[in-house]
Amino acid sequence: MLIEDENVYPDCSVEIRTVDIGGLTKPQLIQKLDQYSILLNKYGEQLLYDERFIVSSAKQSLQTVELTVKQLGFSDGATTFELFRRANELGLECCPVELGPYLRMQYLDQPEICSTNIFQRVTKLRPAPLP
Repeated sequence: MLIEDENVYPDCSVEIRTVDIGGLTKPQLIQKLDQYSILLNKYGEQLLYDERFIVSSAKQSLQTVELTVKQLGFSDGATTFELFRRANELGLECCPVELGPYLRMQYLDQPEICSTNIFQRVTKLRPAPLP
């Protein structure tokens, strides 16, 4: 059941980040993770070494927003399909998989366990100028 109040996105307090991605080859990205002492579990290794994990040669900045299920308007939980549909209705979309390693490197002080979904604002799909 959808709720409508002041605590639902975009009328709620959220964590918004700008994350720079791209510009590295896959071996360079893996080496950079190692330089930051970022350890990978077996799933992270499978993901990074999979041929379907594609990295972008072009640098770009993405804006992300971190939301809870309730902030998407669901008071009693929702299925993954319902969450993705609602995020899309709100002008959000899932970020590229490549974002994960870059997000981890940019926010080294983040908690080790996090269960939130991060969506990219559709209006921010165009690459932002880098400094």
